Amino acid sequence: MNGQEWAEILVPLIVFSALVALMALILLYKYKKKRLFLQMIERSLQRQAVLPPETIREIGLHFFSANRDLRKGIFLLVLSASVLAFSYFADFKRSGNLDLNDALTGIAFLPGLLGLAFILLARLDRQQNR
Repeated sequence: MNGQEWAEILVPLIVFSALVALMALILLYKYKKKRLFLQMIERSLQRQAVLPPETIREIGLHFFSANRDLRKGIFLLVLSASVLAFSYFADFKRSGNLDLNDALTGIAFLPGLLGLAFILLARLDRQQNR
């Protein structure tokens, strides 16, 4: 394999690996934040401290609100639309059986469908809370 072939393999691999690593770090941060919140509640209950239900409810709504699902859904839909727009405006030459524009369109469906799912979850959560 020459340098050109290695570059064709390594560049997409590095880009997608960086995206996966970034998503993993974001999810790890959110997990640790929620775990610290639950540990704080547990320590308070062990010390027999008085925690009014309103305080717990307000903090819980900060972590688990339907608005967060709506924001995630809108962000993922915008991300999907931007990948679709890039695929539409970029004119990649066809090499063999691979058409990069079609591949990007396929890749854009994942965040788009996830965004629709988050928006649906936010809507169901709001209907359930009424």
